[in-house]
Amino acid sequence: MSTLIALTAVLAGAAPVGITVAIGELVDVLTSAVGKGTSSPAAHDCYRWVAVIVVLFFFTHLTESARSALGRALGRRVTGRLGERVMGAASEPTTVGHLEDPAYLGRISRARGAGTIDMPPGEAVFGFSTRSTLWVTAIGSAALLTEVVWWLGPVVFVVFTLLHSRLVRNYRKAVVETVNQTTELRRTSYLRDVPTTPGAAREVRLFGLAGFFRDAYQAEWRTNMTRVWRRRREHDLFVVVVVLVTGAAVASVFCFLAYRAATRADGTTVGDLAIGGLAVRALLQVLRADDDDLRMGFGGKAAGEALAFPVAEPVVEPLVPSPAKPAPTGAIACEGLRFRYGGSVGEVLHGIDLTVPAGQSLAIVGLNGAGKTTLARLIAGLDAPSGGSLHIGGTPVGDAERRGWQRQVVAVFQDFGRYELTVRDNIAFGSLPHADDEEGLRAVARQAGLLEFIERLPDGWDTVMSSGYAGGVDASGGEWQRIAIARALFGLRHGAQLLIMDEPAASLDPRAEAQLYDTFHELTAGATTIAISHRFATVRKAERVVVLEDGRIIEDGTHEDLLTADGRYAELFRLQAKRFEEVAS
Repeated sequence: MSTLIALTAVLAGAAPVGITVAIGELVDVLTSAVGKGTSSPAAHDCYRWVAVIVVLFFFTHLTESARSALGRALGRRVTGRLGERVMGAASEPTTVGHLEDPAYLGRISRARGAGTIDMPPGEAVFGFSTRSTLWVTAIGSAALLTEVVWWLGPVVFVVFTLLHSRLVRNYRKAVVETVNQTTELRRTSYLRDVPTTPGAAREVRLFGLAGFFRDAYQAEWRTNMTRVWRRRREHDLFVVVVVLVTGAAVASVFCFLAYRAATRADGTTVGDLAIGGLAVRALLQVLRADDDDLRMGFGGKAAGEALAFPVAEPVVEPLVPSPAKPAPTGAIACEGLRFRYGGSVGEVLHGIDLTVPAGQSLAIVGLNGAGKTTLARLIAGLDAPSGGSLHIGGTPVGDAERRGWQRQVVAVFQDFGRYELTVRDNIAFGSLPHADDEEGLRAVARQAGLLEFIERLPDGWDTVMSSGYAGGVDASGGEWQRIAIARALFGLRHGAQLLIMDEPAASLDPRAEAQLYDTFHELTAGATTIAISHRFATVRKAERVVVLEDGRIIEDGTHEDLLTADGRYAELFRLQAKRFEEVAS
């Protein structure tokens, strides 16, 4: 396709040059055909050149349309392929730490064309094909001028090319500054609109903030508009210079060619004057700076960023364990587990030693920032420890084993996935090879208290969970959390060994939360469960509780044992119990 685009670009650019030549020839034969009648040989020559012009005119539009369609098609293909490359490179690691690195996420964003100017990489292909056509026409037109006067073509071409490069540079700079200014003006608009916004209007009046927002708006408006006015003055001045230089150059060329045609210098004809005029007009198109320059500049940068990602080897995801290499099973053992986030100086976890027998229900408690979620992510194989090791049934979980172990884990994290797909897909993702298990899907939906909600949806199980699609609906936070719980239960139903619940009832009302935890152990019978929660009514139901503080396990035992020990767990439990007693009283 790229060869075909190049060919159509050249033909679409060369055809206008041919039209210019044909018009020049037509003018010459017209001068000789005047007064000789419509049947004279000179008149027949006119007819032939008119026919040539008509054919070339239609050929120009045909090739230009083909070039445009092919350029856009190839651009979409390039964007898709480079998007696949970026997605493959980002999906290749078994851990997810790189997807939480702002620098890496910035690379992904730029490779997709997001940034100051949203321009996906494939747009560079379309912009380049358009500009190629223009430059073919420009070079051909300069060659025609050279045929008329040998030095005229190169001089006009160089002058216009230099002006073009400066125009493009100014244009790109102006667009970037305008977009950046738009971001700043957005805050100015916000300050202007706050006093008239219904949600804030009450407090603006109660706290007497109208004057504050008026003064802040006026100050920022003046600051921002001063920059806009300065940029406009610079741009207007440069445009005036370009117009003057271009006008002088075009007038000089026309006067020079007219003089040569009038004096017949070196055999210059009226047709040569027409050719020269049309060639200069075509060269004027070089001075155009528009979206194609942005496509080539910013789209090209996005393509370069995408190509900087390595080509990932195809990863065959083992949806079910292979008999030749079964997934590790058995007790979960953390030995000296340490973890440090990328770019961080201090460690989040400091030598965690923890063994969780198969089938045990474990609760992890601690204050915010103690490392609870980090420990759960390490156990799930989502992060690689910076020190120590993780073993499952005595098998160390390294890079080679991590994907297999991940297939044995289901989780409900605080930031669980909300997929804009059908509710069936959202739940079946818990065990995709068993997506056709209708009975199982209904069972876990019922266990999560979700079945009635699904049956009330417009298309039932096939309803898309987003109002952005025809027939789709938006779910509440509690309903989404139930979907996430049902997804995890579906995975357990089909053989997952470990269930991780990180504040699984955060969006549920108290009654729904109580119902969930009353049946939690029944629903997860036989599976190893790790629950992270600040609610001790939930924690006390676990067979075992560990308390994390500053990345270390400071207490480990049953609920009753830890209360008897009268340590940090007992302190936290009494504080929460006292709060509920005060509310009740």
